[in-house]
Amino acid sequence: MPADLGTRITQIERMLRAVIRSPRLTNASIEGGAVQVYDEHGSLRALVGQQPDGTSGVTVVNGPPPPPPAPPTVAPALAALTVTWDGAFADGAAAPLDFARVEVHVGPDAGFEPSQGTLRDTIETAQGGSVTVPLPYTTWWVKLRARTLAGVAGPATTAVEGTPRQAAAADIQAGAVTAESLAADAITGKHIVGGRIDGAIVTGSTVRTGTTGSRIVVTPTPPAPLEQIPSVLLHSASDLEKAPGALRASTKSDGTSYPTVELTAPAVQIDRWNLPDTSALHLHSPQLHEHGGAFDLTASTSLNRETGNVSVYGTSGRGPTDTALFRISVSDGPEAPGNERGLPARTFVEASGAEFTVRTASADGDTTVTMGPGALAVEGWVTRPATDWKLLVLGSSVIAGSQAPQVRITATGTLELCGYANLTDTEIRSGRQIATLPDGYWPTGVRRVLVPLSAGGTVIRLDINTDGSLRLYPMVGSRASWIGFDGVTCRAT
Repeated sequence: MPADLGTRITQIERMLRAVIRSPRLTNASIEGGAVQVYDEHGSLRALVGQQPDGTSGVTVVNGPPPPPPAPPTVAPALAALTVTWDGAFADGAAAPLDFARVEVHVGPDAGFEPSQGTLRDTIETAQGGSVTVPLPYTTWWVKLRARTLAGVAGPATTAVEGTPRQAAAADIQAGAVTAESLAADAITGKHIVGGRIDGAIVTGSTVRTGTTGSRIVVTPTPPAPLEQIPSVLLHSASDLEKAPGALRASTKSDGTSYPTVELTAPAVQIDRWNLPDTSALHLHSPQLHEHGGAFDLTASTSLNRETGNVSVYGTSGRGPTDTALFRISVSDGPEAPGNERGLPARTFVEASGAEFTVRTASADGDTTVTMGPGALAVEGWVTRPATDWKLLVLGSSVIAGSQAPQVRITATGTLELCGYANLTDTEIRSGRQIATLPDGYWPTGVRRVLVPLSAGGTVIRLDINTDGSLRLYPMVGSRASWIGFDGVTCRAT
């Protein structure tokens, strides 16, 4: 420091000027508090930092009330008033810097006071804007008032009168009501006539292309006598139609597996069990190690058997070591030539693995041709004894039908079944025993045959075992009220 006093004073002045010109609060911070801003009268105007509710920011408080906005322009709209503010304030006043919004208030007379109950909408920008207020068809008065960020409301404008416009012809002509004109859930009725619905989801309702004639109906509850599951109904417009065709998907009664799709043709007659007699196709998806994929096409689902039947059935193997099966079954009516004691003339074509079998049978005898790798077996026509029919021993919950189930073995070694059995327990469980063959009629090996035309369109595999037991296994569906054995044949030896 120089010893000369004048020099020292000059240096101190330079240092003071440098301190005065340097930035203030270069490294300052607010720790857990807020800076309070007051005006020249000592009134709190803002809080900068931590707010009373624990948040942080800038809060404007206790500002002066804003000037009143310029009066609005009110125009009638359909069942509403359109209110427009041009962004100006009364007497040319400038917009306050703490402007928040302009409130739109509507009242029943010119002298109403704006309140929370009269607030209908807001304009959120100081540049102005328009809002549409839905109102009943009567005269209304509209006032505007501004509000600041501090929540302070200014004086209201003078009231401007307006009356909503009622609908005219142009408002309701075809095409006048568009999707943009409808609020969500605005249509609550159950009947819409004409027009088009795009991109909609309809749940739990019936959708149809018409009420009469040829039409398609999608319904969760088909009419009797159809099965009560969601279906697509196919009406043919025929005067003979007793039940429409149907497309539906179903599953086993326990709902766990084996889904099936069924397509049926419109029926022109109802059988004695009050079920439609129709042609049907069943499709069944495979499940590895559980069940092969299957299809069943039948010309008649009737249980009357008055017209005979033709069916085609096929199933894939259950797994890598199982064999597939394909079968065509043709049977004549009960009074056609070759019928014997209710058993019609019939032909079966069956392929399984590398073996192919054709079998024909009637009252005059039967012929079986079996082809396999390196082998061909032909059994010619022979006369079958007519006295070897014997009754089956029926199991529990099984009673004889209109023709008691019987069995015989032909002279060619073919085991044949006929008759009907009613099931008081309608659930078809895998391995369920329904009957036993009489002694002397047991096959030398397990025989598996199909019963593709059992009650309700259910397709069942019938296992005829070496102990004489007849056991059922569901293939398509899992319920039947009775089983028909007509046409069930297999090798006895």
